[in-house]
Amino acid sequence: MLNKNARKILRTIDVLIILVAVAVASTVRISYSLYSPGGYEQKIAFFKPVIDKMLKKGADSSFIYSLISDSKTKFSERYVKINVTGYLKKVDYSNNYNAFSIRKCREFIRKNFDILDKCEKEHGVPKEVITSVLWVETKHGSYLGDNHLPSVYLSTAMCDQPEFIELNKKELHDTYTGDTSELQELEKKIAERAKRKSNWAINELVYLGKINKAATIPVLNLSGSWAGAFGLSQFLPSSYYNWAVDGNGDGVIDLFNIEDAIYSVANYLKKNGWSDTYESWKKAIHHYNNSDDYVNAVLKLAGKLEISSIKTAGMGADDKNSLQNQK
Repeated sequence: MLNKNARKILRTIDVLIILVAVAVASTVRISYSLYSPGGYEQKIAFFKPVIDKMLKKGADSSFIYSLISDSKTKFSERYVKINVTGYLKKVDYSNNYNAFSIRKCREFIRKNFDILDKCEKEHGVPKEVITSVLWVETKHGSYLGDNHLPSVYLSTAMCDQPEFIELNKKELHDTYTGDTSELQELEKKIAERAKRKSNWAINELVYLGKINKAATIPVLNLSGSWAGAFGLSQFLPSSYYNWAVDGNGDGVIDLFNIEDAIYSVANYLKKNGWSDTYESWKKAIHHYNNSDDYVNAVLKLAGKLEISSIKTAGMGADDKNSLQNQK
């Protein structure tokens, strides 16, 4: 049995399908690069593919209503592009373990030693690793991102629509300078990636709804990265829901709070395989970010912060050598 909000959404969709069909027949097209839907009805029509998928996944209709009706919610082509084709540009992590980074991380450890030490004893994750993750992610909170997260996910969820797949293919053609045969293969990958990223964004929207229902944080006001991560630890909504914890005991899980962020990073790594082997360290960090360069940057920085022999007591000789080689 659908509730009042769900019925309202579906009635609006039915009416607007007709209006959109008329518009298409009249060759009237939306300028997507400038599209910033202001009215609720226009947003419903535009985001209909996303709404349908969210409802099928069991998303709360009242949350969808609040999401779409929020004046901050807007579509941006930028998220459609960067979340599908951004992987083609290699990220340089080398500046994360230079002398400046090492100095700032040591300052962070000194300033937050008590909470880091307590967290390390409880979770078994070295304070140097927690510090390194938070540095690589946001420079300990200096760069948090100002992208409206509901807009990031709603926009990215539209990337599997035919017009946006073509948009990304055109973007690829305009910027690619390699071999023609490779270009054709990349076009195929972009179409496949668009479907994966759309499903991923839908899933994160559903988790936003779960967080909203739990009333832990005001999700409609969340800002973060273009990739949809937020807080000092840059968690996705699904990561927040599953692994974020209250580090300072105030009853609120706030990843913009340093204590909550520290404990949440440790809990995330521990719950995703962190143990007393170097390989488990790599695996857990890889779960945090599936880039080998990211994993290496975190461990290289942590190694330069000199993880003591006490913290590696359970490691074999080969693991200790691997960690030593990161310095």
